[in-house]
Parts: sequence; structure tokens; C-alpha cells
Amino acid sequence: MRTDAPGGRGCDSVARPAPGADRSVAVLELLAAHPDERFTLSEVARRCGLNKATAHALLSALTDHGVLLRHPGEKRYSLGPRLIAIGDAARRGYTALDFVPPVLDDLVAATGLWARAWQLTEDHVMSVAWAGGRSGRDPSVTVRLPWAPPIGALFVAWGDEPTIEAWLARAATVDAVGPAHEALPAIRREGFAVTMASPEWRALVDPAAEPERAGTDSAAVEEARRARLLAVARQPLIVPHLEDDATYGASDVGAPVFGPSGRVELVISLSGLAGRTSTGAELRALGRRVAAAGDELTSAVGGQRPGAAGWPRRAATT
Repeated sequence: MRTDAPGGRGCDSVARPAPGADRSVAVLELLAAHPDERFTLSEVARRCGLNKATAHALLSALTDHGVLLRHPGEKRYSLGPRLIAIGDAARRGYTALDFVPPVLDDLVAATGLWARAWQLTEDHVMSVAWAGGRSGRDPSVTVRLPWAPPIGALFVAWGDEPTIEAWLARAATVDAVGPAHEALPAIRREGFAVTMASPEWRALVDPAAEPERAGTDSAAVEEARRARLLAVARQPLIVPHLEDDATYGASDVGAPVFGPSGRVELVISLSGLAGRTSTGAELRALGRRVAAAGDELTSAVGGQRPGAAGWPRRAATT
């Protein structure tokens, strides 16, 4: 009888008697955990707790299907090209948005606030999912805002230098550029952003708070919207640094959800803070809760959070 070697993920921790599917996954996890290395048959067998006959049959089958590559001279194995297509298909299968509803429900249940998910669509930030809502508010109303400073900072905070510069260039007024740029390091450091409340911001993100009169001329409505956006651009919308003992009139707390490429795929936020004051410590606790929810969604789609060092990133080169 085979005795499994100690170990786990990637064969180096826990291996156990398993059918062929489990053994195949163990081999793939081993090679994925060491993408710059190639393994001999003996090494795979030892590290995955397989006898050589079983390992040989398994590796041969995976190689025949293009899942693994076998170097003809070294006779070592590595991941094969077929996994590229499989990985691309897996990324298209689900997005973070598919996993959002229960996460938002949990945030609402834990905080008593209401929660939304936001997506960057071309040059706009748009609400795409919601949960909660009270006091006559209706979070199901789709909110669409221009992606221009200071709006959408969470989508750009982990971006490369050209992305950040392009976002800053979209500012409606030069007054927005400095504060928006200064807020990005704090967002990366904390992992979340706190948005300050104002009548203009509330009217933009919570349409039920200030409904337009029925029959109002559409041109007048659009002009009022532009005026609010310009006013928000001139406001210190994002808190650059939270002091635990200080009090703030906050509106929202948001955090990113990263996709497999490390880009921000969604932003989730807690709203309903306007009209009350919160301490920095309270807002930090909310921020960490939202960030943990974002991390949960990131993990669900196999996303990865970029490293904190070396920002802003340079553009990728080929």
C-alpha cells in the first residue's frame, strides 16, 4: 500500500490516497507553485506521494493532452500550453459580479447600512448591484458618474503611471487634481477610501435624497447635474488620512475587488453615513470590514492584489 508523503497544496503539504482526479490536481498544483522549475518523474512522485508507476501513467496522460510538457533531453516536466486556453476560459466563466449579492447582504446585516457594487465602464463609474436601503432610499436606482477626479479614485489607485495621469487629465477643474493625486497613496496604504458627505455628492449618488421635480426641463436637470459635479470636484471628497479620535461627516466607505490581472474589477461600498458624524476609528473599522469583503470577492475569482511597493507603477513594456 502507498504511504502518502506529508504536505498540502502543491504536494508539499498534505497528500492523501485519492482517485485520479485528485492526483492530477496535486501534480498541477505542484508545477503551478514552482513555475520556473521543471521536475523529473522521481521528483513528482516523491513530492506528491505517488509510486513511480502511478506517477508515470499520470504524467504521460497529461502530456499526451498538452496539459504538461516533457523536455525531450532533460526528461523533466512543466505546465503545458493547453492550460493557457483553459485559464482564459475560466476567467470568462465568472466575474466578481457573480459572487457579489451574498457579500453585500452580509455587509448590510453586519452594519445596518446599505451596500453597492460599482464597475468602471469605459469612461463612467456605474452602480451594478445593491443591497439594503432604508428611510425611503432606493439603492436599486442605477447611478452613473463620470470617471474624473475625485470620482473613481479606487479604480485608479493601483493603476500604472499612464492610467493615473489619464484619470487626472479628466478633471473638470484644476482644483481637483492635487487632492485626488494626494489621496491615492493613502488609499493603497489603507486598502479602502472614505468619501466625505456634501449636499452635492449626496444628490449625485443617492437620487432619492433629492428627487428632481416631475416635468422639469431636461436641459435644466443636466445643468444642475453638471453644477453638482463641478462642486464635488472642488471639494476635498476623499479623506487623505484618518485620525482615530477626530470626527468626520462621511458619506461612503469603499474598497476594491481585484481581478486575475491585478486590476480593480469592482468597487464595493457602504453608504448611509451621511447626516451623522463618525470617528476615525469607527470609519477605519468599517473600511477594514469592506476591504475584507473585497478580499473575499478577489479570492473567489482568483484575483490578486498588487504589491504596495514601487507606486505608481510604470507602464508595462514588451
